Amino acid sequence: MEDEKEKIISFSTKKFLEGGFFKTTMDELAAELHMSKKTIYKHFPSKEKLVTDVAKKILQNNAHLIEEVVALKCNPVEKMFRIFQTVAKIISGVHENIIKDIHYYSPEAWKEIDEFRTKKINSFLAGIIAQGQKEGYFIKKKPEIIITMFLASARAIVNPSFVINNRFTLLEALDETTEILARGIMTDKGKMIFNKLKNGADK
Repeated sequence: MEDEKEKIISFSTKKFLEGGFFKTTMDELAAELHMSKKTIYKHFPSKEKLVTDVAKKILQNNAHLIEEVVALKCNPVEKMFRIFQTVAKIISGVHENIIKDIHYYSPEAWKEIDEFRTKKINSFLAGIIAQGQKEGYFIKKKPEIIITMFLASARAIVNPSFVINNRFTLLEALDETTEILARGIMTDKGKMIFNKLKNGADK
């Protein structure tokens, strides 16, 4: 039973990532999975429930990638830079249609995404900021305020509505937002390392 459910999630994830969930019908999924719609609805009473579970699966997989970066033994500036690179890679691998679709047509799934990123941004940044302030890479301002700034920016700027209204990609929004915020919390010592990393990445 669980294998059947996982099979549906795994296949649906692939389909949704390729072209968004709005255009993918339950009939399509059933036909390509070689199972009845009744079987799919047994595990997922609605398409929105399926989308929500797919979103959770994607978020969990991506969180593991970021956790690997957080666990690295390197200075906090490099750690933060690598997290930005990992998130950029994740976003570049996701068709923007699915992000827009979830935002507009599946409020429950979008709520899951927002709650998940809130929790993860808090946990990932708390340790990095504490280390950076202790070692002189980040300015000594209240960590809670710094984290809230990152969260507010993620909600307001790395957001389909903002991107559509301003005619640039999520990746561009992410890159500029993270760089502005990162430079804003760094000391001169931190900025020197960040500049080297940024120049190396741009080559």
